[in-house]
Amino acid sequence: MRNYLLQAKKTTYQDVDTRYLHFVITPKDTRTYYYIRKVKGRPKYIKIANYGDVSIKAAQERVSQINTDVMYGVDTKQKEKENITLEEAFEYWLSNREKIKGWHRDILSCKRRFCECVPTVIKRKKIIDLKRSEVRKLHSKVCDDVGLHSANRLLQSIRASINLLIKHDYNIPQNPAAKVDLFQEKSRERFIKEDEVERFFAELIKSDSEDFKDFVLIALFTSKRKNNVLAAEWSEIDFKNKLWTIPREKTKNRESDVTVLDDIVLDVFIRRKKDQQKKSIETNWVFYSKNNKSGHYTDPWYTWRALLKRANIKDLRIHDLRRTLASWMANQNVSLHMIASVLGQKSTGVTPTYARLSVDPKRKAVSNAVAEILKVGKLKLGENGLESDNVRKRVQVIAEKLLENPELVENIENALVKLLARHS
Repeated sequence: MRNYLLQAKKTTYQDVDTRYLHFVITPKDTRTYYYIRKVKGRPKYIKIANYGDVSIKAAQERVSQINTDVMYGVDTKQKEKENITLEEAFEYWLSNREKIKGWHRDILSCKRRFCECVPTVIKRKKIIDLKRSEVRKLHSKVCDDVGLHSANRLLQSIRASINLLIKHDYNIPQNPAAKVDLFQEKSRERFIKEDEVERFFAELIKSDSEDFKDFVLIALFTSKRKNNVLAAEWSEIDFKNKLWTIPREKTKNRESDVTVLDDIVLDVFIRRKKDQQKKSIETNWVFYSKNNKSGHYTDPWYTWRALLKRANIKDLRIHDLRRTLASWMANQNVSLHMIASVLGQKSTGVTPTYARLSVDPKRKAVSNAVAEILKVGKLKLGENGLESDNVRKRVQVIAEKLLENPELVENIENALVKLLARHS
């Protein structure tokens, strides 16, 4: 290619072998192949692909196809709209969803679900050729292989991506994902149960990822949503009053959420802050990550799945952490109004008086539930965070032996009586 135009804003190169193929580099180092040609005295720009997505040979072939369409008066852009595949439609929807909905929608989960659950032959099929029976079959298969919840979320995302194309004037006569009924879902009641607590924490402590361990502890002991925890900022943390205020633009109900911090959670925040200062990291993200576009840790899903496998715990989702603390609070007869306040939920049954509950009762309710979970899990707060309470484990072993051998209790009592008599 040879450089024929140098501007302050971008540099453009023209391919010497294929007419109308150009390579454009912006000041931000974005590199893109374009078809550029004057048609009836006006320049026509058609994006081919980003550099690295296709080979130079593929870009040359694509330009030849476009040039043939232009010569015969075919509307190239409209033709591309008609030939759009399901995979392309999904990517288009995701990019628009990110711009419109913002950070708080779980885009990564949508993308992972689509990539893992949809066969390649369906991904590469043109929307206009996709049949409703194929969508229905895919929906049922994902339900059988992965689960009802994943199947419904996948169907909804496919339906929404095609609806967006129709809204944006793509030549698609009907949505093949429409009129495919969702499977009936039951509200989940899953949380970490008493017989799972010790195994769960034993494997969590062994995890190699400090980000993952701290994320789980904060999510579990604050009952906050996954994305709120991952996108937590230091400006939201009040160390002095032990509070975390999530601003209204980040909450689901669009109201700011004042969250009380138990000592376990406060310790996590303090350790992470000191670690960032020690490494001279200047950031407002609690879970800062230089490897993520967002600037913070984003997807603990694979580590979570590995943890459950090691702990032999079935059917437990990250969102169930939010339900766990509330369930343990309910077992201690904490009122539903208090639990809703801790969760930061809106409810027509919760009066404004309850909605403005003082943080002190909330702190007490949360701390009692956290203490009970730690007791069952045989855990304590050490110098380096949460660790096993070996003393408590030893006491339980002794107690179990005494229950199995009642005669030992009598022997201990006799020994104590003799010891007291000797010193009296």
